[in-house]
Amino acid sequence: MQSIVYSTFNFERMYTVLRSMRFIDDKAAINSMDVVEAPKTRKELVSNVPTPEDIAEQEKIFMPPDHLARRAIAFGSPGRTALDPDELKMLVNDAFRGEKYFIVVGKDEKNARGLSARVRQWRRMRQAGVHVEKDVGLDYYLDPQEQCYIVLHESANNLDILKSALALVIFRRKLVALDTTMRQQKNSAYDPPPPFRTRDCEEILRETRIEASKVFPHLLRELTKKGWHPPLRSLLGRVSARADWKIQQVREKKNDPACNQVVTSSSI
Repeated sequence: MQSIVYSTFNFERMYTVLRSMRFIDDKAAINSMDVVEAPKTRKELVSNVPTPEDIAEQEKIFMPPDHLARRAIAFGSPGRTALDPDELKMLVNDAFRGEKYFIVVGKDEKNARGLSARVRQWRRMRQAGVHVEKDVGLDYYLDPQEQCYIVLHESANNLDILKSALALVIFRRKLVALDTTMRQQKNSAYDPPPPFRTRDCEEILRETRIEASKVFPHLLRELTKKGWHPPLRSLLGRVSARADWKIQQVREKKNDPACNQVVTSSSI
């Protein structure tokens, strides 16, 4: 089955492509192994984009996709982390102003991690070669990349989904780096940092939106060059957890009374 080559994105193929890419700015590049490298040229913002043939060699046809590449992990509703009103206002009016998506940071409070979820987490750690200490809770080994997800606007299309997934990949790398720094500052090796919250990540959320917007046009051109079908023809599946809010123009005044709005969730 690996000889079958698909040129149309589903969500798992899209995420695998984004995870394998390098995102390059004018100063440095962060490759798929989270290593900073010097850019080849100042204009090269995207590189190492896999072709459909590259993805076909590693795609899981009959096996479930990687955990972080699942739609249920990547997308959710604002209520999944008990997002407070101030965090919500910051996301839609500031960090992701003008976008049809935003990224929420926080532990999943809506779907409690029961025994089956912890067993799956333990299995993933074993497969990754992580040694689990007997007296250390599984929360210590919780991947920070699981503590963030996308909320889509109800009018978001496939282009918006692709852009939001690009932003999620960029943000997950930043969150891993932040988690590593915070763990190094702890007195005890087995004293994990508290779960991240949206309010703790305002600056890197803003950085993520700016970087994703900068890279996105270059990404679209590179995908076409590599033989992928246009994103609007992608089969990304139905993302039912969406929300509705007024899309603010990017250059609107900060103290505009219209910014005090309500975000409502739909199909959660």
